[in-house]
Amino acid sequence: MLKVRAAWTSVSIVAGKVIGLRSETPAEGSNALISATERMYFKVFLPKHLNTSSLPMFFSSKWSVGKVVDFAAAQANLKNKNNVFTTKKLRLCHPETGEAFKVDSCLESLLSLSDSPLYSGGNIILEYLDKESSGVEDVTAYIASF
Repeated sequence: MLKVRAAWTSVSIVAGKVIGLRSETPAEGSNALISATERMYFKVFLPKHLNTSSLPMFFSSKWSVGKVVDFAAAQANLKNKNNVFTTKKLRLCHPETGEAFKVDSCLESLLSLSDSPLYSGGNIILEYLDKESSGVEDVTAYIASF
């Protein structure tokens, strides 16, 4: 099983890079801040209420999930009021389980999740969630072909 997962992960990484190269729009990120060796590319699925469904972006593997949320919100021109106690929080969620990641987790640590690790070239979901919500309910609402 481990060999199958490892093979699938390496195939997924290559497929993600190919998809990124063939994308009509280049991935958004900060070339000055992020070295090429630290870059992790994702197709970021934006909150459901927006007209734009997704954007290709890249982030540093060393960043916390909170910094990724802040950066993605700025790139997508989303209102990010995570510092206001009473508002919905903009959260980064797993593309398969819908689980919201902890904001203090390092992006690199999400590559080694035991159940469903993320990979560069894969998908992630960015959504406004209530404070008590643990994630998005239906990931197929974001990723129709998933």
